[in-house]
Amino acid sequence: MGEAAHLLAVYAITDLIACLMPGPAVAFVSGIALSGSLRGMAGAIAGINVANALWYAMIGTGLVALIDRAPVVFALLGWAGIGYLLWLGVQTWRAHAHLEAGRARSKIGMGRGFASAIAVQLSNPKAMLFFTVFLPPFIDVHRPIAPQLLVLAAIGIALEILVLTGYGLLAYRLGALSLSPVAERTVARVSGAVFILVALGMALMRLQQ
Repeated sequence: MGEAAHLLAVYAITDLIACLMPGPAVAFVSGIALSGSLRGMAGAIAGINVANALWYAMIGTGLVALIDRAPVVFALLGWAGIGYLLWLGVQTWRAHAHLEAGRARSKIGMGRGFASAIAVQLSNPKAMLFFTVFLPPFIDVHRPIAPQLLVLAAIGIALEILVLTGYGLLAYRLGALSLSPVAERTVARVSGAVFILVALGMALMRLQQ
């Protein structure tokens, strides 16, 4: 195995481990899937990976370094994303607070899941840490950057899609077990609580930086 291939293998294994570790992205996708929305889950997975593609692009254009030098701007964007996620959690909780017996659960649609996921991932401190600390060692500055980033992005996004889909389908199956109106309301409130906990977790990570 050549040096480049060995480096890619190490990257793939390490990235897979990082993807499997539950974070804001996993929790967000699982929360939507738990509420019973496969379309919302698909939109969220797509949105997170569009945001990841933007992160890779920012690495290639040097924008990540610029963001790192303008922490106030990034912090404001991050807190805006956290605030939006809190709002989404409260709305999800309240939307299910007075479900009538037998009424279908309100679900987050594909478009809303997509847009919300982009906001979550772009303001995710874990993602910022990954792209500023973890990714650069796998880039050879003596070789063209763009082709390397394309390969790394393809590997990273493919792994992210697989892992998020697995977590999402598991959460969806758990949510589908709900049969009674009381259980439906409980699962729905758990979905809202997940969004709120993700926002609080992201806020805590930012305060500890």
